Amino acid sequence: MPDVVRSGFGAFVQRHIPTPESIGRNRLLRPFARQLGQPNLWRMNHRSVPRAVALGLAVGVIMPFLHMVLAALLAIPARANVAMAAAFTLVVNPLTIPPMYYAAYHIGKWELRRGADVDPAAARQVSGEVARFLFWIHHASGPIALGILTIAATAATLGYVLSAFFWRHWITSQYRARRTVRRFARRSRAADA
Repeated sequence: MPDVVRSGFGAFVQRHIPTPESIGRNRLLRPFARQLGQPNLWRMNHRSVPRAVALGLAVGVIMPFLHMVLAALLAIPARANVAMAAAFTLVVNPLTIPPMYYAAYHIGKWELRRGADVDPAAARQVSGEVARFLFWIHHASGPIALGILTIAATAATLGYVLSAFFWRHWITSQYRARRTVRRFARRSRAADA
């Protein structure tokens, strides 16, 4: 592993990622030690990172609470990086939930090709503020649910494609940098000889 990754944040992450031995010693995790010992769950590579990004975004959008735990659990059968899946659920937070649900409502309303607006005459028949609010939620829940699923699928797809692209770009740039250093070293050795 390059020294750049081992310094700072990378060193912190390396110290806190469980090892197969520590998983085997933990009595609660011992039954799952074989599944949790898979290398893709803990190492960042070109397959596990895009899976983790897609999984984290999808779970974060669909489940606004307990999403880190669910993403980490779902990362195991998906063979995605557990830490990245949990980290990408943080895209959904108290600041992003209201605009996301507002957008989900309008996306779902557009997809259903109908206005989900509450009929004012029907709303007047319902007495009390809580009853009116529940009446509105009942009529808006279909578009919101469909919109949330659409946003989750779109975010997961875009996250997968973009992370795979950037991963490929990063690897290619690292390869080119190493190749340039080798060429320069070869030329300097030839000039010295």
